[in-house]
This record gives sequence, structure tokens and C-alpha cells, in this order.
Amino acid sequence: MKITQEKTDFQKNLLEALSDDLNISKGLSLLDEMISNANEILDANPKDKLIKRQSLADMAYIEKLLGFGLENPFEYFQFGMDDSLKTKINNLIEKRSDAKKAKDFSTSDAIRDELLALDISIMDTANGTFWEKN
Repeated sequence: MKITQEKTDFQKNLLEALSDDLNISKGLSLLDEMISNANEILDANPKDKLIKRQSLADMAYIEKLLGFGLENPFEYFQFGMDDSLKTKINNLIEKRSDAKKAKDFSTSDAIRDELLALDISIMDTANGTFWEKN
């Protein structure tokens, strides 16, 4: 789905709020309102491509302007960790996934315990396994 380049009312209002002495309270209320409105519209009509495109454009704008929004939210909880530790954790998660597929639950549980010892929480979802540092 193509993200529109045209500024939405939300984007204009957000920039205006932040230009007013960095009025973050107003900016966050605009963000909450945008998300609520998009959810209401999508609940009523899940196939509304216009609101999907507009919401993606708004989220991309938030990402560009404020530095958060579209990235994997679990990556925010990995900030400050060195790459070698991230690689080790991802390898353990992959081995755990392979063990679960092979129905080797003792190995899967042992890997989960090893991750917990590293102070890592794992979340199994339909979209895969995600992790964060406690």
C-alpha cells in the first residue's frame, strides 16, 4: 500500500502544536485523537484503504518527526545492548523455535530458562517470537 506524501490535517496540527513552545501535551492529545479516530473508522469498515493510507502516512510522519512509531516496538526495549548480545539472544530464540517445531520441549524449556537467566523476556505471538530486556 502506497503511503501518501500529502500532509494530513493531523500532521499540520501536530507540527503547529510542537512549534508552539514544544507543546508536547497538545501533540500527544492529537496523537491519541488520531489513533482513536482511525480505530473507530477501521472497526466500522476494516477495508477502508483511504484511512489505512492516511494512518500509515501519519505514523511515518510521527516516526520522522519524533523518532518513534513504525519500528518494531520491542526494539525500543533493546536500546543500549551490544550487537553481540543481541545476536546471541536471537540465535537462542531460533534454536528454541527449532526445538519447539521438533517437539523437543525439554530443550525448548532449557533455552527459555537460559534466556531468563540473561534477564530476557520472550513473547511468542502469531507473528513470531519477540524479546525484551527486563
